Amino acid sequence: MLLFRPLRLIPAALTLILLAACSSATSSPTATSAPTDTPEPTATPVPFAVLMTYPDISSPAQDRACAEAREFIAAQGWELREMEPGTDVLQVVLEQNPQLIVFVGTSLGDSIASAAAARPDLRFVAVEDPGVSPAANLLVVGGENIRSDEAAFLAGLMAGVANTNDRIGWVGESGTVRGKSYRNGFRHGVRLVCPVCYIFEYELTSTADAQAGQDAANSLLSDYADTASASPNPAGTAALLDLAGNNIRVAGTQPDFYDSLSSVNSVGVDQVLGNPTVRPDLLLRDLLPRFVGGETFDQPVPYSIENGGLDFAEFTNDWISAGKQAFIRAILDDVKSGRLDIGVDPSTGEER
Repeated sequence: MLLFRPLRLIPAALTLILLAACSSATSSPTATSAPTDTPEPTATPVPFAVLMTYPDISSPAQDRACAEAREFIAAQGWELREMEPGTDVLQVVLEQNPQLIVFVGTSLGDSIASAAAARPDLRFVAVEDPGVSPAANLLVVGGENIRSDEAAFLAGLMAGVANTNDRIGWVGESGTVRGKSYRNGFRHGVRLVCPVCYIFEYELTSTADAQAGQDAANSLLSDYADTASASPNPAGTAALLDLAGNNIRVAGTQPDFYDSLSSVNSVGVDQVLGNPTVRPDLLLRDLLPRFVGGETFDQPVPYSIENGGLDFAEFTNDWISAGKQAFIRAILDDVKSGRLDIGVDPSTGEER
């Protein structure tokens, strides 16, 4: 028979009670933290680029350059900030760390160079800005950097194809590389399309004034020149103004000569055969992606026929027929492709 002994259960029961008490004494409720506001995310600055230029540009070349710069900046997804040039403005811009600063016709020269030297981490582009030298982070396009021999070559082509009596006039600049480049470029353009034409040349000093140019124009009138051109200096411009006013057809060597002539004198504008034009926009279309991508250019990029930066302006009259224009265009294509060398050394102006 089994006997129930309650006293034997007492120690076990006490043990269970003590364990339960210890468990209850050591456990505590989990602390609850006070609710806090969710932090606002930090706004990421919008990348931006600066176009520094004057708002009342009158140069077709500079207008085209600005339009191309705006288009490139928009394509990068950057905010565009346009500002009027100023050294103080430039210093403020530098502190804001733009992606790119493009200067068009600002004449800030030394300030641009100093800013580029002080901020090698930023990219700068100077278009149509004289007196600026390139650096690893500074791209220089056009301005004074133009193949003067090729600009005169274009004028020679126009004066040659439009001539009707084999007598052509030229008013040049003596004693300078620039003068030789214009003279020899013009000669070679004429010879290519009118080998029987005779060029009456009047070489003036580089400091010759407008009166000297008018005197040369009078001499060309007595030589019965049918078409003419000149170096783009005060004497040469005065000569062409005088000749055009006397119904002599003239070809400009200065880019956009027709526009500059029509802005100061309406007499003789209809006698302009044509002139070269410069296309910084076409150069920028090629160069900006490369430059922003890290490519450097240690020389100024000139306007030339070969790179597409130098071309004919739109013809404003029918002095040169559509067929002759196509003929001239074919010659330019040959120069651009390297099939034709105009025969002038651009560093010395000498014939070769």
